[in-house]
Amino acid sequence: MLDLTRTRDLHTQLAEVAAADPGRFAAATDTAQQALRAGQANFERSRAMPAAVSALALEQEGVAQLAAISESLHAIVERALDWVLADEGRLLRYFGEHQRLFPYLGQRTPGLDTWQGYSRYDAVVTDVGEVKIIELNTCCPAGFCHGEIFSAAVQPALAMLDLDADVGETFGTIPQTALIEELLAVEQAAGLEPNLIGLVNDENGLENELELFAGLFAERGREAVIAPAAELGFRNGQLQLAGRTLSLTYNKIRISTADSPNHNWAAGFEQRYAGFLEALASGTVVSVNNLTAATIAENKVLLTVLADETFAAELSPSERQLVADHVLWTVPLADGKTTRNGETINLLPYVRAHREQLVIKPANEGRGFRVVVGKFATAEQWDAACQIRDDLPCVVQEYAESVRLPVVAPRQDEAAAIFAVQPMYLTLALGIIRGRYRGLFSRVSPEPITNVGRAGLVQAVFVSR
Repeated sequence: MLDLTRTRDLHTQLAEVAAADPGRFAAATDTAQQALRAGQANFERSRAMPAAVSALALEQEGVAQLAAISESLHAIVERALDWVLADEGRLLRYFGEHQRLFPYLGQRTPGLDTWQGYSRYDAVVTDVGEVKIIELNTCCPAGFCHGEIFSAAVQPALAMLDLDADVGETFGTIPQTALIEELLAVEQAAGLEPNLIGLVNDENGLENELELFAGLFAERGREAVIAPAAELGFRNGQLQLAGRTLSLTYNKIRISTADSPNHNWAAGFEQRYAGFLEALASGTVVSVNNLTAATIAENKVLLTVLADETFAAELSPSERQLVADHVLWTVPLADGKTTRNGETINLLPYVRAHREQLVIKPANEGRGFRVVVGKFATAEQWDAACQIRDDLPCVVQEYAESVRLPVVAPRQDEAAAIFAVQPMYLTLALGIIRGRYRGLFSRVSPEPITNVGRAGLVQAVFVSR
């Protein structure tokens, strides 16, 4: 169980200060917001991310718990990837919507011992402190650069409020430089001559954090440029952009299914990205995350694999217990039979009859796209979510309600800025780089879907000494 006592106490005090001295709280909020702007905490360049004078306050014991859960889960996921890739029948059974990508899977990134160069495991924390994994994100690790900016911005704001609480001075967020340093370490391990670094994006045009990445690479004397995958070529055994050789790519891509109504690689990707795909197959460039991680490890159906009886038989008792304790029941949305709690059920009738216990979400998408939480959906919305679509494969997942914290949020009045305390849902994003826990970032939101692309706010994370 994760101890949230210090976090709850902090938020109670913040609400009291905001009510007693809104002017001082406004000044603290402004200080935090200015620091975020200076740190370039923007969402997809277009929107400055708002500051919440709010924080997750952890003990060292809590950090150790999160590290143990995430690192153990990472090892299990790696074994699940090996297990699936070893048998095309398993690939087809679980990940048939990715069949067009099968020819490009199965080769590790040079310099990496794992399929996942990085992963972000999203979790809710229940009211009693249970940590429940809701998603594996190995495609788009948004927040790896932003998290520390929020901790650094909120720390002086909290100091301005003279709180009777020791939230800790050590940041629990992922160090801003961590992913950059580890990517360079992979390149070095691969034995490649350092050349241009490509921040590769695709037809979706996702660029969140890429400018920060480029600046962090520049501080280490390396040039990194945003590189559209369609402009990459493979010549003389090298991946090239406008005649310049790339030795390392960070892949800001989202593949999904060919006809997805959201982010995807549409039909014809083999031609558009021919140079990029050939370079990956040749093993002459360090490319993170690779296509196996960006398709299979990103797909929420992988949570189903973790509970597959044949796969689970290969795990130790402690590993099976970790999955049972921390991974929510998740199955593909399909018309047929499955099992839950040891009982065979007809899935679609069961899902329709147990709306408040379940969530339906696309298997290959992100940013909260078309996630429907049954407890907060109308009958009509739930019925629409239950429709099976070839262009948008979905999963059904057990709903675990997150703890809600009283967060002081600014709102505008005609006379002046005032504050209201809103109960907000808490989620954690656990950051794993090369198999090692490197910290987290935390989000709060008045909505049960806490994605920053919607109403979610990133908050600081502090750890006591």
